[in-house]
Amino acid sequence: MVNLPVPDRVPLVALAWPHASRLLPARYQAVDCFESIVDPGRHSQGEMLARLADLTATSGAGDLKLLDPSKVLFGAGAGWITPSFTLPRAARFSTPRCGAFYVAEEIATSVEEVRHHIQQDYRRERISGPMDLDYRALTVHVQGTFHDIRSKARNRPPWSTIYDPGSYGTSQAFADSLRAAGSGGITYASVRRPEGACAAVFDPSTLRACRHDTYLSFRWDGTAVVRIVEKRILPLSPNGNRAN
Repeated sequence: MVNLPVPDRVPLVALAWPHASRLLPARYQAVDCFESIVDPGRHSQGEMLARLADLTATSGAGDLKLLDPSKVLFGAGAGWITPSFTLPRAARFSTPRCGAFYVAEEIATSVEEVRHHIQQDYRRERISGPMDLDYRALTVHVQGTFHDIRSKARNRPPWSTIYDPGSYGTSQAFADSLRAAGSGGITYASVRRPEGACAAVFDPSTLRACRHDTYLSFRWDGTAVVRIVEKRILPLSPNGNRAN
C-alpha cells in the first residue's frame, strides 16, 4: 500500500501557458451547444440549467451532473473543453467519474504523448496495415494555481507509482485527494517526453481561448509511427483562392 502525498505538502505554482497544446483525433467535433450560449450572464442559474438540459439532450455533450454548474464554460472554444469533464475517461489523473482536461506546454510534448499511445494500442491490437491517423491540434490558454510535481524524484516512492508508465491506480487516487482539497489541477513532467511538461486541469475556469490550430497526420507503418506530417489550415480570399 503506497502512502499518498498529503495535498498540503505538495507545492503550488501559478501556471501561465498562453499556447498550451492538446491533440484530439480529427473525427471529434466541438460540442457546439456550449458555444451557442455567448452571454450566460443574461440568465439566472436556473434558466441556464434548463436551457442546457434542452441543448444537451441530443448533442452528445455527456453528463452535466459530473460538472459543477458554476464551472460550465460558454462561448467560443467551450465545446472543445467541456466534454473532458462531462464525458470523462480513465487516464493518469482522471476516472470515468472525474474528468480532467489534459494539455502540454509545447506541441512537441503532445506529439510524443499521442505517438506513444498510438504505438501501444496498435501493437496490442496487432494492426499491421499501414495507415494515416489524423489529429486536430488545439491551442488553449491555461492560467491558474496548480499543484506542481514536475521536480519530484520519479524513481522513488510515492512518485514512482504516481509516474508509473503503465499503471494509473495510485495516480488516480492522488488526483482524487487533490480534488477533495479544492485543487485546480496538477502540472507534471511528461512521462513520454521527460523534458516536457503537462497539466491535468480539474477546474475549467482556468482555461480560455481554446481553438483548432492545425492538423497532424501520424503515419503508422504496421510496426511504429514513422512520420508525422502537419496539414496547415490556409485562409482563403473571398473568391475562393488562397490568400497571399
